[in-house]
Amino acid sequence: MLLAAFVEELSKSFDGKTPSFQGEKVENLALQNVQARSRMVYAYLFAQLVPWKQQRNGFLLVVGTANVDEAIRGYFTKYDCSAADLNPIGGISKTDLKNFILYAGRKFKLEAVREIVEAPPTAELQPL
Repeated sequence: MLLAAFVEELSKSFDGKTPSFQGEKVENLALQNVQARSRMVYAYLFAQLVPWKQQRNGFLLVVGTANVDEAIRGYFTKYDCSAADLNPIGGISKTDLKNFILYAGRKFKLEAVREIVEAPPTAELQPL
């Protein structure tokens, strides 16, 4: 809601043009990048508010999900899930990660793991 209000106000400075996912490629990409970065903003927000809600001091660490293939190719949005306190899979290739996950799924008899690994990838950054 806050993002929508911001975009609406911002559009006034662009002669009334409002960026849209159904618009040109540049406006679609700009909105996708804002959406991706918002994920990390919310992750850090929750990392600070969860201890407060539990009446504890401090904050939690945010875990990233970017793998080494994405980093090498530059296939990520700056300051999205590539920006975090810890990134346990940051040095692992996508192939090695999939192989390990499939192995763990077989070893521990977790059928759903295979379905997750074989699901088509999607950034889920625009409305369906």
